[in-house]
Amino acid sequence: MEEAEIIAAVRAGDRDAFGALVERYQRTLYYFVVGKVADDTEAKDIVQKSFVTAFENLGDFRTSEGFFAWLRGIALNHCRNEWRRHQSQARLAGRLLEEKRAELELASFDTRPDEDRRLVALRHCLERLGPQEQTVVEMRFVQELPLAAIGEQLGRGAEAARLLLYRIRQRLAHCVKKRLSLESL
Repeated sequence: MEEAEIIAAVRAGDRDAFGALVERYQRTLYYFVVGKVADDTEAKDIVQKSFVTAFENLGDFRTSEGFFAWLRGIALNHCRNEWRRHQSQARLAGRLLEEKRAELELASFDTRPDEDRRLVALRHCLERLGPQEQTVVEMRFVQELPLAAIGEQLGRGAEAARLLLYRIRQRLAHCVKKRLSLESL
């Protein structure tokens, strides 16, 4: 059967006729998708989702554009959705990791009896930071801005903002330790 005949049969209510389109294009679509995503299982899932989406939206298909081109566009949209989902999960994982580090650092302050000395030392060390570093610390820990917003204000990306904050915290921790050790002499 020709592609147009199969599509006409599906539109007329013959759901089984769609299987011929799946058989005809499944392998080609798989090779297209596997070039876009890293995981074989994910590629197979996207191919399956693409055929389901095509079946559900076959009424919107214009026979003048070619079925495989239309199907490939659907698959590309599903790939983009997966990329966005992975990117979102990576951002969330980074944010959770940063929050856990901050909690651990705060817990280390809470468990020490000489908390006042530590706070004085921390204030002193914060004052020694440069203006941009002070602004970054304020944006993150006072205004509680997300890393993406901080990076945007700095003209950098979220990852650069995360790395800058990490380095600032490392310097502050070193400064506080040094200051406290000097006080104990």
